[in-house]
Amino acid sequence: MELLKLSMAMNKFYNNLQDREKKLLIGAIVLIFLFVVFIYVKGTYDKYNISKKNLIKAKYDYEYVYKKVSNLKLSIDKTSISKNNINLIIKKNNLINAISELSINQENELIQITFKADTISSAITFTESIINNTESKINKINYKNYNESIGVTLIFNS
Repeated sequence: MELLKLSMAMNKFYNNLQDREKKLLIGAIVLIFLFVVFIYVKGTYDKYNISKKNLIKAKYDYEYVYKKVSNLKLSIDKTSISKNNINLIIKKNNLINAISELSINQENELIQITFKADTISSAITFTESIINNTESKINKINYKNYNESIGVTLIFNS
């Protein structure tokens, strides 16, 4: 009932206004509506920018931690050069039948590994695996092509 009275009073008030006043009132209502929409859109846009910055920061943090963990994992996985470790590398890469005449010699500060491989691809695969899984630094790599096999000599600084 009171809503009806209020509605009638507002209609009477509006009808008593002059045309210029009616246009000003409608303009003010439109401006208030646009201002409310602007405030809502600006707030949403600001939240979006903050979320975007947080995402970029989280991405950089993740990449930083991932690189540190990867480097740590690589350093932990690296072992010293020994016959057992090299045999594990052979088994891990399924090169049991491809690698033969494996020998490891240590002289002064140098470690020399020699072996024969049946193909160049198995020689390269085995060489890369040894280099990547040992803590010693490679000094020299020598490949020789024999009739039936590839001879490889690796020299590491110990």
